[in-house]
Amino acid sequence: MSSLGETIAGPLSTDETSDGRADGDLRRVAGSGIIALTGFALLVPTVSRLVAGPESLVAGVLAGLGTVVALVLVAAGYLIHRAGFSASNTLRIAGWNTLGVVVLGAVLALVYFYRPLAVPPFVVATVLGVSAAAHVIIGVNDVRRIRAEELATEREKTAVLNRLIRHNLRNDVQVLGGFAERLTAEVEDPELADVAGRVERKATDLGGMYGKVADIQETIEGEAAPTRPVELRPVADAVAEEFRETSPDADIAVSVPDGMAVSANDQLRRVLANVVENALEHHRGDSPQVRLAAERFGDRVEVRVSDDGPGIPDDEVAVLTGDRNLTQLDHGSGFGLWLVKWVVESYGGEVRFEESDSGGTRVVLTLDAA
Repeated sequence: MSSLGETIAGPLSTDETSDGRADGDLRRVAGSGIIALTGFALLVPTVSRLVAGPESLVAGVLAGLGTVVALVLVAAGYLIHRAGFSASNTLRIAGWNTLGVVVLGAVLALVYFYRPLAVPPFVVATVLGVSAAAHVIIGVNDVRRIRAEELATEREKTAVLNRLIRHNLRNDVQVLGGFAERLTAEVEDPELADVAGRVERKATDLGGMYGKVADIQETIEGEAAPTRPVELRPVADAVAEEFRETSPDADIAVSVPDGMAVSANDQLRRVLANVVENALEHHRGDSPQVRLAAERFGDRVEVRVSDDGPGIPDDEVAVLTGDRNLTQLDHGSGFGLWLVKWVVESYGGEVRFEESDSGGTRVVLTLDAA
C-alpha cells in the first residue's frame, strides 16, 4: 500500500481555465470524494468486526487488513485532491476506483448466485477494498501516462514554434539593425538621425530579447542539472564585473560573506545576471546603483539584489506572483524575471519583490543553504 502514496506524491498541474475554474474545482472534489467515500463505506464492516471481536486469528487479520486498506482509500482521496490533478483526470481516477469495486463486486455476486455461501461482510469489504486501492494506483499511473504524452506533444509544438520565431526574429533584427545603422551614418537631418538612432536601439533590444528567449527555451527543454553546493561570492563578483564593463556608469556593489554557499547549479549566475540586468535596463538615471547582498537565516539563504530605480511595474510583479492572470501580461520586459522565477523554484527556493531602502526594487531570492 505504500506505493500508493509514492505514486500520488508528485503533483500535476491543473488544466482548467479561469472561466471554468469553479466547475473544475467542483468536479475535482466530486472525483476525490468518490474515492474517499468508498474508503469510508468499506471501513464500516471491517471496524465493526474489530470492535465486536473476531472469532479467530485469521478473521482478525482480515478485518485489520480491510481497515488499513479502507483508511488508505480515504487518504488517497485527500491526496489526489491536494496533488493538483485536473478535473478530468481526477474523475478518471475515480472511475478506475469505481471499476475496481463494481467488477469484483459483480464477480462475488455471480459466485454467490452459483453457490450461495455465508461470506461475512468484513471479508467482502476487505476484498473490495484491495481491488479499489489497486485500481486507484492503476488510475493514477494511467493519468500520468496520458499527461506525459500530452506534455511531450506540447513540448514538441513549443520547440518548433520557438525555433521558427527565434530564427525569424534573429534575421529581422539583423536586417533592421543594418538599415538603422546605415541611416544613422548617412542622414543629415537631426530629427531623422534621432529616429534612426531609436530604431537602432530597438533593434538592439530585440536582439537581447532573442537571447532571453533562447535561454528560456534551453531552461524548459534541457535536462534539469542536479543541484550542488555553489559558493555565492565568486558568482556575485563575476556578475558584477560583467555589468561594470557593459555599464561603466553604474555603481554595482557586492556584499556577500566569503564561504557562503547555496544549493544551486551553473544557472545561478544566469539568475543573478538577469536580476541585475533588469535593474540597469529600467533605471532612468545616469548612475544606477545596484547592491548584491546575502544573509543566512538558519538553513536558508536570502540573496538580495537592490536598486534605486523606479521599480518593477506592479502589473508584471502581480503576474509573476500569481496575483494576476497570465493573460493580463501586458509587457514583454519580464522575460528575464520569468527565467529567474523558474530556475529558483526548480532549486526549491522562492522569489519575492520588495521596495528597496532607496525607493527602488529589491528582488529577494530565498535558497537552501549548502
